[in-house]
Amino acid sequence: MAVAAALVAEEADVHLEDLHRAGARLVIFEGGEPFLWRDGERTVEDLVRAARGRFYAVGITTNGTLPIRTSADRVWVSIDGPREVHDAYRGRTYDRIVENIVASQHPGILANVTINRLNWERIPELVVDLRGLVRGITVQFAYPYADSVDLTVAPEARARVLDELMDLKRQGYPLLDSAGVLHRLKDNSWRCHDWLIANVEPDGRVNCGCYLKGRGTVDCRLCGFAAHAELSRAYDWDPGAILCGRRVFGF
Repeated sequence: MAVAAALVAEEADVHLEDLHRAGARLVIFEGGEPFLWRDGERTVEDLVRAARGRFYAVGITTNGTLPIRTSADRVWVSIDGPREVHDAYRGRTYDRIVENIVASQHPGILANVTINRLNWERIPELVVDLRGLVRGITVQFAYPYADSVDLTVAPEARARVLDELMDLKRQGYPLLDSAGVLHRLKDNSWRCHDWLIANVEPDGRVNCGCYLKGRGTVDCRLCGFAAHAELSRAYDWDPGAILCGRRVFGF
């Protein structure tokens, strides 16, 4: 369950309670950039503390350019490739991100990698680079939103990079995505239980179901949201997906 950290504090408090009453037990703050969020004297850390009293685990997704100081259980840092690839896509931020990860005392920092048609060939190299720097790595594929550049990875390239990632996982690199989901992302041959997901938008709207709801055309053939696949397969009692959840959230 994701909560946008653009809400004012009172809205965020209300929606945290709404999500808990609806059955949510995991919550992740995302943005924008959550570490920039302020409402008077309150920061995202106040929201994290409020959430910790309601949910089994609390996470934050960040671009990593600010110091990583939080009591959240997990922090996902977005990294899009080795230095030159990441910097070409997000500006010259790679070195600052690495410095912030190294400087942080947080024990639960993960890298979140979105694979697209510009970086897919270099993602295995990035996984090797990140070994020992972060606790684990999760991946997903870029989805072609109507208002953004289409960075969809071609099916052949998608299959190739997934095979390479599965090989790295077998070698012991810290890819947390389950082997079953990595395999099924080749052709999206997994049953989606989208009702397991809810998102609170920056304007306060609550989307229950597919993350793409209200964001554009839903084309399940192009889905790359590995976290949704893990949740759905865990609901269907897939051992690998259940183990993935334990490794990600520390249960």
